[in-house]
Amino acid sequence: MSPATVSSETMTQVARSVLTKNAQLRKGETLAIEGFSHTIDWAVAFAREARHMGALPVILYEDEEAYWDAIERGEEGLLGAAPPHEWALLGKTDVYLHMWGFGDKPRFEQLPPKRRERVFAFNDAWYAAARKAGLRGFRLELGRPYPSLAQSYGVDEQSWIDQIISATLVDPAALRRAAEPIARALQNGRKVRIRDDQGTDLSLALRHRRPRAMWGRINPEEQKRPFGALQGLPSGSVRVAVDETVADGTFIANRSSYNDFTSAVGGVLQFEKGRLIDHHFERGAALFDDGFAKGGKGRDQPSQLGIGLNPGLHNTPQVEDLEKGAIMVAVGGNRFIDGRNRSPFFGFAINVGARVEVDGRALPGLV
Repeated sequence: MSPATVSSETMTQVARSVLTKNAQLRKGETLAIEGFSHTIDWAVAFAREARHMGALPVILYEDEEAYWDAIERGEEGLLGAAPPHEWALLGKTDVYLHMWGFGDKPRFEQLPPKRRERVFAFNDAWYAAARKAGLRGFRLELGRPYPSLAQSYGVDEQSWIDQIISATLVDPAALRRAAEPIARALQNGRKVRIRDDQGTDLSLALRHRRPRAMWGRINPEEQKRPFGALQGLPSGSVRVAVDETVADGTFIANRSSYNDFTSAVGGVLQFEKGRLIDHHFERGAALFDDGFAKGGKGRDQPSQLGIGLNPGLHNTPQVEDLEKGAIMVAVGGNRFIDGRNRSPFFGFAINVGARVEVDGRALPGLV
């Protein structure tokens, strides 16, 4: 199989779209781009386009082999340090682009948990510095596809990249228009029913909580959240914390569920009287089961309903919930989305094509 490729013309097109439509970079502003070996061409494309716009870019570069050399030598404490000169750069940066760091995620999974924690010990301090600086930050899925990860997921790397590009180019104004009526319905409604012809029939309830609509531009309210300094691209979803005490019926997934290293397929969630009473997956059940076993109180409660809006995606790793028409039903913790459940567990399944009714009316824009 040939290595995945992207033409320079496509990179330029994506860079121009992200910088103008999403980041709304202005002449004279500063741009910081974080890139690794496999994303350096993307970083250069963004820097070049930023200069064409009269902005001032800088690239923070890390070599993949050098990074892993540091880990093999036991230097993860240095990788996880909070460097003051980088924090100073954040304080002078208007727009920040992050491309998911190192590429070989499956290799990272092999490290003991405590070593992994040391590598990312800087994380909270980074977000605190970014929030203080008021960054308009974006995390680009363009940096996630990598040969070893594509193999782990069982997907074609070129197709994965092509979908990410297509979805990143979707106009945020169009996503906003799609999100607004859905968000209104979820905020004002009380009862949700999800059905399809393959056996899904699930009833949930809403509590007039404010939905979070993500459509590809910076939301000042999101920036204030602990990890709100970076918005993901591609974008396109509406999510809301549901009533944690109400759920009855069956939800059958027809899309994969992904995490940083692997995936699960063929999920079925069975609810009764507000509790998950049964669940199973055709393959990759450990992705759900391992966290569920340690989830404690609240692990079996309904937590979140998500609606995907982006037409450029189809069962795409790590953004599977953003696909147009994707309905995500989750259980476990939902404090991060203004719910009440404090469980550390978050498990989910996704169905594309099901019908969603709020108070008996079809949710707009899913077809």
